[in-house]
Amino acid sequence: MKKIYLLICSLLFVMILACSSKSEDEEGTAKMAAPDFTAQNSYMDRLVLNWETLSGATEYEVRYSDAENMTDAELIKTGKTFVDIENLEKGSSYFFQVRAQLKSGWTDWSAINQINTASFEASITTYNVLGVEADPNVEPEYAWHLRKEALKAMILQANNNPDIIAFQETTTVAPEIKEMIGENYDSHISEREVSARLISWKPGKFELVSYNDDIDIFGSEVTGRNTARYIAHVRLREIETGKEILVYNVHVPASTNLPKKDGQRIRQIGARNLAEYVKQEVKESGLPAVVLGDLNNYFDTVVEGIKSAPKVLSENGFADTFQEAPTRTNEDYSTTVNRATSSVKPGENGSRRLDYIFVYPGEQVSIGDYSIIINFSEGSSTRLQEPVPSDHHPVKSVLYFSYD
Repeated sequence: MKKIYLLICSLLFVMILACSSKSEDEEGTAKMAAPDFTAQNSYMDRLVLNWETLSGATEYEVRYSDAENMTDAELIKTGKTFVDIENLEKGSSYFFQVRAQLKSGWTDWSAINQINTASFEASITTYNVLGVEADPNVEPEYAWHLRKEALKAMILQANNNPDIIAFQETTTVAPEIKEMIGENYDSHISEREVSARLISWKPGKFELVSYNDDIDIFGSEVTGRNTARYIAHVRLREIETGKEILVYNVHVPASTNLPKKDGQRIRQIGARNLAEYVKQEVKESGLPAVVLGDLNNYFDTVVEGIKSAPKVLSENGFADTFQEAPTRTNEDYSTTVNRATSSVKPGENGSRRLDYIFVYPGEQVSIGDYSIIINFSEGSSTRLQEPVPSDHHPVKSVLYFSYD
């Protein structure tokens, strides 16, 4: 009996060791969770996905399907932490998982992520047109009537010619610009005589759904500043898909005739209130938004602890198209012009931008090419073609819009 008892104990001990060893192996693999997706960019027929790096990973696998249960999933093996998947259907949903190969084996698959290709793309430009009859520094050579045809040509030239364009400094010239480009664009002019008064769009691409001229971005915190207080807003429908977007045109004031701190405070208040308003509209409508215009701030400018307007928008989740663009043209120039010499201003790596295009939310808008559009004189990298249309260059982004 004693021998039988010892034999049973020995067998139990061996079984416990085996189970313990197996559990440790399984636990070693299970301890390391699958990597999480960290970023996505949706284009018309392709998706670019990024995921976190796992320490010790030697390889990753991504699988995707057009079915949520991952039926007939395609498998991609890579040593990198991103994939660029092409030849997809536009405006379609795809489902993704990722896992990592570790020394101890494969991790589990990540949770299933639904990602949609873009339904449509649109080129969008912001343009401060210096809408005054004559510039006080260069007069009368800089008169509006001498440069407005050059401005029209700048709008329509091949490397601009956007689907949507928002203008600033149009308090008095908005009706004239609307007429100038009327063969190519439909337009909305705010009933309020503000700077950011005019938004135009290609009639074959978009149609107007609604507008709002009564969005006050200063409220009771700021007195006066009536030409900057109200922004122009339109809701547009992309004709082919029936999908809609929200567009907001803004021009916050410079610090002219103001202490720098006061000007910075006004811009910060405007950006904060605008961000809160747009985010609420996006939440209620489910539509993506574009905020663009002249923010009269370099991105990293801080005045006595007060952050810049573009920085405030960025910290509220709005994506700066310059920073997110995969390709950029004329990125080392300012978006403003040296009027006295009709030449460009330097602005290395976007450091001297006053004109911005922001999008929100990032899950619904992916960013393509970015351009500061500059017409150089032949043979020059500093001098501009004359007459120079404005004291700002147009700024353009190509955007891709996705919907559930």
